[in-house]
Amino acid sequence: MSFIFICVNILVCGVAIHSIAFIALVCKRSDQWRRAHMDRCYQAWCQGCGYWFHYVLGIHWRFDEGMKVQLDQNHLVVANHQSWVDAFIVLLQVQGRIPMPRIFMKDTLVWLPLVGTATKLMGFPQVKRYSKAKLAANPALAERDRIITRKACADLMQTPSSVMTFAEGTRFSSIKHAQQGSPYQYLLKPKAGGLWMVLQAMPKRFDRITDLNIIYSGEVPTFWDLLCGRVNGAYVKVRHIELPKAYQCMDSKTDKAAFFDWLNGYWQDKDHNIVTDQQQCSKLEFQQNGPIKKGNSLQN
Repeated sequence: MSFIFICVNILVCGVAIHSIAFIALVCKRSDQWRRAHMDRCYQAWCQGCGYWFHYVLGIHWRFDEGMKVQLDQNHLVVANHQSWVDAFIVLLQVQGRIPMPRIFMKDTLVWLPLVGTATKLMGFPQVKRYSKAKLAANPALAERDRIITRKACADLMQTPSSVMTFAEGTRFSSIKHAQQGSPYQYLLKPKAGGLWMVLQAMPKRFDRITDLNIIYSGEVPTFWDLLCGRVNGAYVKVRHIELPKAYQCMDSKTDKAAFFDWLNGYWQDKDHNIVTDQQQCSKLEFQQNGPIKKGNSLQN
């Protein structure tokens, strides 16, 4: 039932977005008109999913209610990545508080029915993932992605916008963590290239990073777990990380190595904050469920 609901929700909002694009083209509507109406469809889709998860499946996520409403500002949103469920949590956390975010997507997702073309129409940057060996053999591939990112971000420069990225580039797992030899306890190594391209494509638009930590109270759920309502709970903590002025307007003269060093420092702090957030999540779970009372324990 959940799968059918999500498909219908995508169908309705996807058709609406394509219709808006067609009307804008035929009637020569402005880019602002097109984007405003598409964003309403985007938010309606997000709210529909949130309603289903909360009221039908009974899933209760603890969002950071201290996050302020800042619809008139640009936001660079970065979150840790453990599951497909993360994307829903991020969108439900930020919707209504900041402009609906454009998410960096793998270009292969463009083939998803309605989703791929709808996100492309809305200006989601769709890039390829290349290995270091492949980039070394053909540097032109990196330039191709930079051009695509600039084009996607050009539309976002017209009005206050949000760009969202999972900087790790892939979902966290203990196997990937070991293969990378990641120096972080709960994070994979960050892919600095994506953030670098956004900051180059949108100079002087971001003075800080809107940082999200997503903590699951039990095992990390899969997308199927979400559809079945088997999600124990999640806790979200939002922080704002000041972006040094040297990296707010980057060009070819900007010291790339220095930016990578700064990013690694920020990532180390994010890793430490996850420990703190896990402790806070445990406290909230304890307060909600209460201590085990005498006579109710298994070791009675």
